[in-house]
Amino acid sequence: MFQQSQPAAMFFTDDVQVDYERMKGRGAEFTMPPKDVTASKIAILKNTCGNLIQVTQLARW
Repeated sequence: MFQQSQPAAMFFTDDVQVDYERMKGRGAEFTMPPKDVTASKIAILKNTCGNLIQVTQLARW
């Protein structure tokens, strides 16, 4: 997964934009800012070991 740049873990949130701004403000390194994808909005960041972590907000219907 690491070599293929696939996230090692995924966390769900109610507002990915708010969490993105908060974590970025504290020095988190994002490889992808919040982006709308099918039925959700996601952002991807690196943890302290270089693994990718995905933060996901599911679409509300």
